[in-house]
Amino acid sequence: MGAMRIAAAALCALVLWVTAGFAFDQSILGQKDRALQEYRASLDRIVEQLRKPVLTDKDLVDVRASLESIRAAAADNSASLAGPLAEVNQQLSSLGDAPRDGSEDEPGVVKARTDLIASRDRVQSLKSQFDVLSIEAEQTSRRVSVLQREQFFERVFDRNRSVFNPSLWYDMGVGLGMFVSGLGLLFRTWWAEVGPSGNPVGLLLVPVFVALFAAGYLLIRRWLTRRLMRYANQGRAIDDMARLWRIVRGVLTTGSAIFILFISIRLSIDATGYLTPRLFMVWKAATSVVIFTILYYVLARLVSAPGEPEWRIVDLDDKSAWRFSALVGLTALVATVNTQLGNIAEGLYLPLNYMIGQSALGAFVLFCLMSVILLVVRNQPGLANPSGRKLYFRWAGVLTPVFWLLLIVGFLALFTGYLALANYIAHQMVRTSMVVGVLFILYHLFDATVSASFDPQSGFGIFLRRMTGMGERAIERLGLVVRTAVDLLLIVTGVPLLVLLWTLTWVDFNGIINTLALGVKVGDITISPGFVVVVLAVLASGVIATRLFNRWLQRRILSDTHINRGVQESILTGSTYAGYVLALGFALSAAGLDFSNLAIIAGALGVGIGFGLQSIVNNFVSGLIILAERPIRVGDWVSLPTGEGVVRRINVRSTEIETFDSCSIILPNSLLVTEPVRNWTHNDNMGRFVVTVTVDYRSDAELVKKVLLGAAREHDKVLTHPEPSAILARFGSSGLDFELRAYVADIFEASAVASDLRFALLGLFAEKGISIAQPVALMQGPKA
Repeated sequence: MGAMRIAAAALCALVLWVTAGFAFDQSILGQKDRALQEYRASLDRIVEQLRKPVLTDKDLVDVRASLESIRAAAADNSASLAGPLAEVNQQLSSLGDAPRDGSEDEPGVVKARTDLIASRDRVQSLKSQFDVLSIEAEQTSRRVSVLQREQFFERVFDRNRSVFNPSLWYDMGVGLGMFVSGLGLLFRTWWAEVGPSGNPVGLLLVPVFVALFAAGYLLIRRWLTRRLMRYANQGRAIDDMARLWRIVRGVLTTGSAIFILFISIRLSIDATGYLTPRLFMVWKAATSVVIFTILYYVLARLVSAPGEPEWRIVDLDDKSAWRFSALVGLTALVATVNTQLGNIAEGLYLPLNYMIGQSALGAFVLFCLMSVILLVVRNQPGLANPSGRKLYFRWAGVLTPVFWLLLIVGFLALFTGYLALANYIAHQMVRTSMVVGVLFILYHLFDATVSASFDPQSGFGIFLRRMTGMGERAIERLGLVVRTAVDLLLIVTGVPLLVLLWTLTWVDFNGIINTLALGVKVGDITISPGFVVVVLAVLASGVIATRLFNRWLQRRILSDTHINRGVQESILTGSTYAGYVLALGFALSAAGLDFSNLAIIAGALGVGIGFGLQSIVNNFVSGLIILAERPIRVGDWVSLPTGEGVVRRINVRSTEIETFDSCSIILPNSLLVTEPVRNWTHNDNMGRFVVTVTVDYRSDAELVKKVLLGAAREHDKVLTHPEPSAILARFGSSGLDFELRAYVADIFEASAVASDLRFALLGLFAEKGISIAQPVALMQGPKA
């Protein structure tokens, strides 16, 4: 009985230790429960709101934003409960199942198991409810998206009166009078409100604020200019990077100056108490018109560079450049004024007929201006004497038929009464042109910057080399990475922006991003951005670690062993393969791949090999055999039916052999295993060479032999063991054929040593009176 009590006490202590060691904060469940109720109530309110017969575009946008927030929050809460659920399951696993043989556990164990099961069920229930809430929010968001698209198409394709209908312009004229009256009433009401309490002296703060902001701006600009001019090459001709950077710098400078001016005025008016909510509507419209018009005009002027052809980046003559910049600025003014007048009219609650007429007039003027721009650009001789420099946006000429098609559709929409469609096309064409222009200027600027980085004499090239200390090869690789990243950034940024302009809203992208963030389920693996980042990070870390290990192995160990270079290459190659395999294994483990299914993977791989990978696998296995048996190594001199040369690299699939003519032969590894290969340096680098010479029949053969052996023994690179030998090989048609056979320590020096001996033999034969036989054809003389 005493032993039983001790065992029970030990079991209870174990239970308390297990439950205490893996317990989680129970208050978390209360917090999650309250959050669940709040999100559920918010979703119910949204569903009730969607039952209203009329919802504006703004209402639908706000609803979708709320739904995406609920969906993301529910998914995050569900994911955060995975940890507590795993803890409870681990505790239950530690306690084990209840006995099935009729015996009973200790009361402490029973109570602990009961509490843990209750906690597990509660956590699982909350997690499931969050999952259901996320799905319901996603489905409701899709319903709202359908409503948005239906309202969009209904609004855009709503047919109204044609621009040829006089009643349209009559209603617009009446509405214009109401617009002026409403604006006057707004100012009178504003003055009656702020006149008695306003502080006109506060307007004196305008120059003070402007001066303060301007001083800070000038100081920062001067500091940046001084820092950058340190690396500038003043005597360098104007290049593509200078032209593009001038455009970006000009737009940024202009935007900064406008921002300083308007923020100073805004702060000053706020200090006086004059900026009421009603007046803010007019202030916002005015600032938008000024800012966008100036920025569009400055960008067009810097791109076309009127009067400065050396700075121009488009194919325009000087006269067309002036017209182009002026027309772009005027187009921006009309588009912005049209949009802001509509906003003010909506704020003043003017009749719908006025806003329809005003938008139709704005669209008509925009179509006319864009048509003139196309005619100006197309009907001009282009930039004279471009001197081979790069001109941009020539690809836009291919899109000219598309622009004309949109303009024709816009004019037809105005004539047939689809005024909303015409206004939509006009404004989207203006916005799209600006977005595409800015994106491609930035793209070409980055590309020119990368090209300039290759030039060590350019300003940016000097700056990059001084700051990073990188070599030319590293800079080339960095340039390739930057170019690729810029291309991807252009696609990832530009395509959503264009889609946003013409079809979707930002909330649609929020939904897409949330879907990607939550992950796509493939079997038991959930693929999400975090999943991809983790897998790539593990794989990259393994590759980097392998390369660092190989560098350490080569510099610290292999270089001090003085073993054969081919053996070193074999060790490093095998180490690389092993490291890459381990990195791949760790990456797959991080991805959640169950290696218990390795047999299935091997079976699938076997099927793949049977269907067409046998050649690749054969070469791979042959490469492993070459590395293991080392019949050839890096640096060996080999002879094959395809050629003769030195082994430079043994890769996974093939081996690279460089011939003595500097031609590379790429051989599959399987050929080196299955075909005969002559390896001159398999065991060592010692090799034999032969010098053949034919002397006259009247020569003393023994003297010739003595001269040949003497010349070989006197050369410092001819080995004495094995000794050189001279033999009379044959009685030739023109004389006695001798062969001098000798050995050198390095077979790669055999050709040079043989050449030295031939030069030496010419002098020795002349000194000893030995005549070299002439070919039979020369002995017979020319034919008559």
